[in-house]
Amino acid sequence: MGCGSSSKNVVITSTSAVSVDITANAALSNPNMSTTTAVSNSNTTKILIANHTTQQTISERLKQGLIDQSLQCYLLNEITPKSLDVRAKTIQWCDVFIVIISRLYQRTVFCMEALNYAKDQRKPIIAVLAEPTFRPYGALGAIVATAIHSTILSEDSSFVHIVSEITNCARTQIKPKANNVNVKDPSQINETVVNTILPSGSSTCTVLICTADDGIAVAQLILDSLTATQPSVIIENLSKPNATCSVTKCTVLVAILTPQLEQIWLSQAVFEQARLLGKPIVPVMAIKKWRPEGWLGLIIAGRIFFRIFDQETAYKPFYDSNRITDLRVEIEIACQPIPSEIEREEIEKKAIQKELDECKTKLSTWPPPQKSRRVNLNKVKQPVRIQLPEPHADGYFDHTHHSITRMSFKAPPALLDQYGLPKRRPLDCMISYQWDKQELVRQIYEDMHMRNVQVWFDIWGSMQGSTNDAMATGVECAKVIVVFLSKAYIESTNCQLEFRYAIQRGKAFIILRTESGIIMEQWMLEAIEGFPQYDVYTYNTLEQSINGVPMIDVIVQAIRLLAQAQLPDSIDDCSSELFELRTLLDDARNALSEQTGKTRYRICTRCGQQYDDYSKDGCKKHAEYFLGGGGLMEDQWVCCRQQTADSPGCRPCEHIDQPREFITNSQGCSGWKPA
Repeated sequence: MGCGSSSKNVVITSTSAVSVDITANAALSNPNMSTTTAVSNSNTTKILIANHTTQQTISERLKQGLIDQSLQCYLLNEITPKSLDVRAKTIQWCDVFIVIISRLYQRTVFCMEALNYAKDQRKPIIAVLAEPTFRPYGALGAIVATAIHSTILSEDSSFVHIVSEITNCARTQIKPKANNVNVKDPSQINETVVNTILPSGSSTCTVLICTADDGIAVAQLILDSLTATQPSVIIENLSKPNATCSVTKCTVLVAILTPQLEQIWLSQAVFEQARLLGKPIVPVMAIKKWRPEGWLGLIIAGRIFFRIFDQETAYKPFYDSNRITDLRVEIEIACQPIPSEIEREEIEKKAIQKELDECKTKLSTWPPPQKSRRVNLNKVKQPVRIQLPEPHADGYFDHTHHSITRMSFKAPPALLDQYGLPKRRPLDCMISYQWDKQELVRQIYEDMHMRNVQVWFDIWGSMQGSTNDAMATGVECAKVIVVFLSKAYIESTNCQLEFRYAIQRGKAFIILRTESGIIMEQWMLEAIEGFPQYDVYTYNTLEQSINGVPMIDVIVQAIRLLAQAQLPDSIDDCSSELFELRTLLDDARNALSEQTGKTRYRICTRCGQQYDDYSKDGCKKHAEYFLGGGGLMEDQWVCCRQQTADSPGCRPCEHIDQPREFITNSQGCSGWKPA
């Protein structure tokens, strides 16, 4: 993903009310925010514990333990504090952000919003993993991979140990810093909550554009661009006297972010209501060299936003697109109805329960023996390293570059699982780079596409909603991470986040050095040890040959071979209830296999991976024939330019266990039977 200097997998608390909690001038009285005996010394490390309310007891015990160590400590969950302003100021106040990780924290939008904001504020993060069968994924997994310390809560006796670890970490690794903004101690923040009625507009619309006076020109620009595809679009200026807002009656809220909007009390009420109703929010940054830091910064934390300042920036070509077109696509996607997480899980639960009922009738004993699902969260997954063959070509093997656009190739079809639900699509590789190298990256991406390599590339990778979630999903789906290494990459916080998460998930690497003199830290050197590295300072380098093979084909072959060798990366993206059903079904399938004497798992004769009847996807076959037998052209597969008959396939398919035979016809064209 390119790194510069509304998630669909979350649980959203909804309400039909139009009353909003706004802070008034009175002292805070929230018990979750009290320090009890905490010291108010400015030199004391300030700690904020973030949790889902289901883990409140754990957080309270941890808080008291830290207070006993003379540390300042407060709690934050998805419910309290209620005010956006106070939530933002509390996160700004802390020196350390402790996150209690659980399935519900992962799936609750207000929890993830706070974590993303802490990451944007560059707060040191300490992770406490509270569920032994859950490994975090997505934005949570990625951010936690960069934590300064992680610990596992396994039993009551570990509380003392955890308090000691965190106290030691807070005192030795973190120095209290003075905030650049005027942030009070949370106990002094004014948050007596007053129930305020949001002045509700009368307009029902699909897209509501909210703005202040200093964003009205950009709002009108966006309105004009949407009228052809979105017949129901309105602008509401919150700066006007007696302004109203129709946020309760819209489908998508497009927010024009400006300094004036951040200062208007009504705009905070509008965003509060949009959050409570689960309205998709599409942010547009309308002022140059400005970014919100307070409550508005909390709202957009981790979200994809669009920088549109005027007509020129809106329509300035960006390869085959422009910012206003990308914004329009984002809005159109946000307008589409999406089943809630609960609705989607109900479909799978019914299907699993039906199969469980069948298993009960077949098994002699019920329930079946249980297999342990405890996750060793301290152990980093290891990628598979292989010895790559030396490239070699006897015949003519050239390199021709083809430029492509999003209009010149067909997008991959959406995949559905056995329950008719969307599933993650396995990819050969993900491109990880710093934006200064985007022109070079794009050219190499085009070459990969022409060779049928399945690649995740951020500007063509369905980036919607959350940047951190989109990046993390790309890492999780990819078998190999292709890193375009530069000095700017090493210095980029977001690139570091991406790289560390790839290590955490046990991904293989291919390193393309785009400049000389790059100095890497030891932990990065250890991660890429044993993986191929190439110097690609300019695009022309790819035309140079290694033993007769163009460098781009050497790189692509390395991607394919490494990808085929990697084990599947399973993601536990479900509720606790669904997880229990999945594990019960897996145990039942194991029991049926043992009872019938049939081996459950088989080895694919095409790729060598293990699979069963319930996990047949993940293999690849060649889409065309192998052209061999000598001549002027080098032997190669027509579909992907690979040189050997047993090269990994290039088109996704199911695993097989039938014997295969390599057959050549009278025209000299060869292929595998079955393919």
